Amino acid sequence: MIFRNTTVHIFIFLLVTISMQAFGQQEFTLYHMSSLAQSANLNPASVPEHKVSIFFVPSIFGGFNNSSINVKALLAPDGTVDYNKFVAGLNERKNYLGAGAKVEFFHLRIKAADNFFSLSSQVVADVRLNYPRDLLALASEGISGEYSLSGLAVDANSYIEYAAGFTRSRPDSKWTYGARLKWLNGIANIQTKDTDIDVTVHDGENEIYTYDIKAKGLVNVGAAVDGEKYKDLEDLSQIKINSFSDAWNEFKPNNGIAADLGATFQFTPKLSFGASVLNVGFINWKSFANNYHVDSNVTIEGVDIDVDPDEDFESVFRAEIDTLLQDYQDEFREGVDTTYNSYKTWLPTQVFLSAHYQVTPKFRTTASIYTEFYKGISVGTVVGANYRFSNTFNLTASWWWFRQSAINLGLGLVFKPWFGQLYLIFDNILPAKMVQINDPELEIENLWLPYEAKNLNARVGMNLVFGKIREVDRLPLNGLKKKKDGTRKYLYKPPFKH
Repeated sequence: MIFRNTTVHIFIFLLVTISMQAFGQQEFTLYHMSSLAQSANLNPASVPEHKVSIFFVPSIFGGFNNSSINVKALLAPDGTVDYNKFVAGLNERKNYLGAGAKVEFFHLRIKAADNFFSLSSQVVADVRLNYPRDLLALASEGISGEYSLSGLAVDANSYIEYAAGFTRSRPDSKWTYGARLKWLNGIANIQTKDTDIDVTVHDGENEIYTYDIKAKGLVNVGAAVDGEKYKDLEDLSQIKINSFSDAWNEFKPNNGIAADLGATFQFTPKLSFGASVLNVGFINWKSFANNYHVDSNVTIEGVDIDVDPDEDFESVFRAEIDTLLQDYQDEFREGVDTTYNSYKTWLPTQVFLSAHYQVTPKFRTTASIYTEFYKGISVGTVVGANYRFSNTFNLTASWWWFRQSAINLGLGLVFKPWFGQLYLIFDNILPAKMVQINDPELEIENLWLPYEAKNLNARVGMNLVFGKIREVDRLPLNGLKKKKDGTRKYLYKPPFKH
């Protein structure tokens, strides 16, 4: 087998991460769709339109976001792909790819008096990559010189989340508040810290280059298996899973805890404000934990491959690469010290601040500020509108700006036949402009792609809902009324029907 050294596994993981499509976990349109129980995932104080909501078809989310990659950045004026132009347009140090997916396997939300109680479970996967321009300049320029890959960072995380939620909305109070407490079972993690990588390329005879690589940093790897039984990544390759019972017997999760908090305030009969803080918590990677302390200097010399016309080039090339890796892996291993200490990863904390204005009983507008805390602070803005066409159909539209990307039109559809509640949500449904690509060198002909799109998030699923609160103005965030009670008057949110 080619890659038996654990450090080589890590290096290949970095390369694969760069080449993959990127997904992100920002769900801006869902935040403004309070008719769905899933909106409580973004603000626990969100009050749905039904007394009971239970999953019927699992809720599935996926998407991507990045700072630099789109058709506009890659396309030359003549319609061909210009990789050098793309690399030149990258930020010197701060470029990112974000990837994520969620599958909700269960949720139940029930109203009791002025309270809502909920239980839910989902699997979450999240990959985030920060990379410097020189990482791609190595392939773009291909000439002698010095390249700095310092700041290259990967955080890949997957876990199972079990959540219990509570929402309180009293009819005599302008405040609605809620919370979700989440128990986390970490499945797998890879994390880099304090990376300092320098590559010097020397030109040689016959255009064969020599690479001097100096690398320092820490790579943590965690997995949901027994660390006493499986010591390192090579041991993990020996696991054989032939059935669900085999997987269950091998599964030993890494535990963690997190919380979501939210509140809304009815400022005037039509204007309200909301705030939520999400993912305040961590996972402790303890079951299986490998720590690779890298301080290595390696010189890799290129090889000249001669291929006989009767030989298969791919097979010869693979054989040469296998030999090359075997020659240099021992040299690289000398600079890697492996320990087996537990470590902790914090979830990326998210904050929403929002304002809601009920224009008519059927039409509502919203505006939000979104902040994400991950290796610094990223801020975005969202504006949205929701219109209820009937009891069976409502539409939400949103426009958002986040991380240098402004052409993002979101659309959320909710269709309710009988007890079903089918929903389809996109956070970037319009690419703003389509362009045709023709590149004979890459064998691309008449390929139409979105010109400026850098992001796409989507969610689909179906709930079963019961006990609709029929009057629109019985929901918080949708207006207050005056009611005479004995000899006093007060503003209140009309109580829910029980």
